[in-house]
Amino acid sequence: MITATAPVDPSGIAVLASTAAAAATHLGGGSEVAALAVRMLATDARRRSSLDGDAAEVTLTVEVDGTELVMRLRDTGEPVAGPPGDLLTLVDAGFATGADGGTDGSGNVTVVRVALPGHVRLLDDTDLEVVAEDAPAVDAPVAIRQLEPGDAAALTRCIYRCYGWTYPNADMYFPDRVTAAIESGRRIGEVAMASDGEMAAHWGAVVVADGVVETGVTVTDPRFRGRGLAAQLGDRLLARLMEMGVHGRLREPVLTHPATQRIALREGAALAGLILHAGKPLEQIGITDGVLTERVSVTLMYSPLIALQPATMWIPGVYESIARDVLDHADWPRDLGAARAGTDYPAVSVLGSSYDSVNRAGTVQVTTVGADLVDVVDDTLGTLRRAGAEQVVVYLPANQPALASLGAGLESLSLGFAALIPAYGALGDALVLQWLAEPDVDDSAWVFGDPWVETLANRVIGQARDLGDQVVRLRRRQAQRQQLLAALPTDDNR
Repeated sequence: MITATAPVDPSGIAVLASTAAAAATHLGGGSEVAALAVRMLATDARRRSSLDGDAAEVTLTVEVDGTELVMRLRDTGEPVAGPPGDLLTLVDAGFATGADGGTDGSGNVTVVRVALPGHVRLLDDTDLEVVAEDAPAVDAPVAIRQLEPGDAAALTRCIYRCYGWTYPNADMYFPDRVTAAIESGRRIGEVAMASDGEMAAHWGAVVVADGVVETGVTVTDPRFRGRGLAAQLGDRLLARLMEMGVHGRLREPVLTHPATQRIALREGAALAGLILHAGKPLEQIGITDGVLTERVSVTLMYSPLIALQPATMWIPGVYESIARDVLDHADWPRDLGAARAGTDYPAVSVLGSSYDSVNRAGTVQVTTVGADLVDVVDDTLGTLRRAGAEQVVVYLPANQPALASLGAGLESLSLGFAALIPAYGALGDALVLQWLAEPDVDDSAWVFGDPWVETLANRVIGQARDLGDQVVRLRRRQAQRQQLLAALPTDDNR
């Protein structure tokens, strides 16, 4: 790790940019992009400095995280809710791989990531073919064990054999990214390996919050199906998660096929919500007829791996009815509290945000609900929209009583209900809302694995459409008001 502290005057900013460029050059990354990104972060810190620009200082750290160079700038100026907008434009253009920002209790932290050579090293599909769904079964023996870093290339090849280039998680086509995730502990998995070193099946999990994982990338080569490999790997993975102390498991079954929905429900998961337009349009071999025209939407299923402790959630009124429906169908010890008037709530909200340029999706996480909640969320949504976001999810701490009252009005930002997630790491119970660039969601390709999934889907889509229509109605009402005012007599035309 490299650490440098400098004043946020022009000379200090130049020193920090040169430091980032030198680190990137040494590691084989893009030195010019690294320098430009740090210059953007430091210039933004200078604009926000509450002290004299020549006296304020910022600290830059540069380190390697797997296949990326991570540059982190810390300052004590006016609080931020995300990275600066011009930096998000750099990310959206593909020059940087990601950016995020927020406060951590002692200052602002803004982060930008730049690709190292391994980050863009793609699966070599030479001599690889997609295996047909009806390919003849083989009786070759397999060895079942834990996923290891050296298995990354075999996993990418297995995914290609099953899905071609259509798998929705693009990272899974980059062996070095998979290796880095396994080595860091962010990704674990169970695999069935054939004697020739190729992977026959996989079931994995990634850490999404403290004590919470999302399981998936469940894949079996068609030639090895019918042996119960997926069930064996799933059982082993679940036992391993329990040993690790993981207390919550999320799954995201697609809405274009009912099988994974039914599996999750059959295994005791509860439907927590739906994430609409979560990713770019895709093709699912054996499921969809070519590439979908609509962005992909998924259900969100939750399973507690240890008993949940009772808790109260405070939900803004516009989302309360859907939230009650979710809780009524889930076996979670949760009740809903009432909004409290006249309580001395925090004045300032604390939040951070990030942007995924591949899927044109943003994430906002609020850790403290303050009186300015609607204003700062609105500003953050605006920054993400200008960067190119077509969908944004907002995580809110539902155990904070302030949310029921200070969250009133979030619907005016076209934020509709997405999900409830209990015990979501340090956030506690999370109310998840979603903004959609195109709220008129096309659900014609969806297939539901259970009547309750269909019911909740209709409610979530209905609210998204209503909130989108509401914005149009308000805009047109304002235009009509201006027309009426223009027709009134004035001193000039009496």
